[in-house]
Amino acid sequence: MKINFTTQQHQITKTNLQPSRFTTSPLKYEKDSFSFGASSQTRAKNITEDTEKYKAKLQTNPEVAFLYDPKLTVKEKEQMASEKPYLESTFSLAKTLGLKSYLPVVKWMNEGKLDYDLIPRTLLSSGYIDTQTEQNADFINQIQEKLPHCTSPKQMQFDFNITDGALIRMLQEGDLKPLEATYKRGETIDSFIFDLEDETNSATLSEHTKLNPVPSEKYYKKRVTDGNIKPIYVPVTYLARLGYSSAVNLAQMLKTGALPGIYEKVQTPQGPKIRAMVDIAPYSESEMKLNAIRNGSKNIISTSDLAKKLNIRKSEIDEALKNGELEIIKEYIFPDDAKKVLVNLADNKTKDFADKKIFENKILQEQRRRNAKTKRAENARAYAPVYSLRMEIVWALCPNTRIAASKEAQNDGRLCRIIAKDANAEELTEKEEIALNSYRKRYWQSAGTQEYEAAHKKAKEYMEIYKTQGIEAIDDPRIKAIIERFKSTQQS
Repeated sequence: MKINFTTQQHQITKTNLQPSRFTTSPLKYEKDSFSFGASSQTRAKNITEDTEKYKAKLQTNPEVAFLYDPKLTVKEKEQMASEKPYLESTFSLAKTLGLKSYLPVVKWMNEGKLDYDLIPRTLLSSGYIDTQTEQNADFINQIQEKLPHCTSPKQMQFDFNITDGALIRMLQEGDLKPLEATYKRGETIDSFIFDLEDETNSATLSEHTKLNPVPSEKYYKKRVTDGNIKPIYVPVTYLARLGYSSAVNLAQMLKTGALPGIYEKVQTPQGPKIRAMVDIAPYSESEMKLNAIRNGSKNIISTSDLAKKLNIRKSEIDEALKNGELEIIKEYIFPDDAKKVLVNLADNKTKDFADKKIFENKILQEQRRRNAKTKRAENARAYAPVYSLRMEIVWALCPNTRIAASKEAQNDGRLCRIIAKDANAEELTEKEEIALNSYRKRYWQSAGTQEYEAAHKKAKEYMEIYKTQGIEAIDDPRIKAIIERFKSTQQS
């Protein structure tokens, strides 16, 4: 329930208390600490200072002045404070707001977002917030408006699969913004909460999930520590999307008992259907078997392995993931899979991306030969020789794209050196990588993608003719010559 805090009618001014003067970090001590054995001179000085603060507070906010009254003990002040409905401790305010920790409240106090009063010589975490003051009432109501779409750091880390190091890096670089607070190096992350609808946070988290899988909201297998293992039934269609095998194969394994779970016929308005769900709770019977199936699949590989197969840098894969050219397997159900960033080679986006990168490699090979005068690199073979043959045909059918790429390279002498450096497998600087990627974008913009797309379609037709009717059925002598060369290399 939302609580609207209203302002008090008497005159209020901001306190002049400085946190560092009377406080110690609440993270170092669990309860208030006091100075024992103080000299009579020190005690007299403290009483004098407290009396001055008490008198000043009687003028500015008499409702909380008792907290500074030197005639009262700390316990008496705490008891009186607990009887004031308008006074919230850091702990009670955190509870009122529904926060899992009181530390964000302390952070807001420390940064001046919440005005507070403090019993002299107690910790900042023991401060009191007068919810009737205009500053505090406005701030608390503002926080309450945003809390429905806020989350704690730990919950956000789990939901979005963010490591401690990644979270700290995001905070340091300003990619994540805590709610009404500023991160300072070395601070505990429990001092913050995060507004998921904040524009900066939303953009950062969206990009992060393009590069990292997140736990399945419905089927994630939480670690069991009490020995009470309950069934977790996951549809075979969902498991197929995660790359564990086809739904048909998984259903067959359920039917034969190779996997634990449910396999039954059910009546639906559309007629009888099979209900097939794997119980992923048992470790050896399901989790180990499912992982073994996926690990043995030729279609499911990591983004790092995809970069190696395509002979490109991992940064190019990440860039493709960010701009939507490529997609990872977006979710995981087992805790040990949190760090596995996988793609499915059978996915259409992955196929299209691989085709385009192989074609780009052909262009780079041509420029290396012409401009860097290096030994021509081997043809990119991402999957199999026949696949490479199809890309050779695509290459032959794209004269305009090759010309556009050549012109772009000739107009930039520095680019020729970068291409030559890349050909020799030398490490490129960040600026050189940007220049190389910019070159690719320019020749695609200049030539367009229509020729490439048409060539890709035509190459598939030639491959089908070659496969079903033989090389003599190919009507284009250029394509026939490419296939002849391919056959000779396979025979040698």
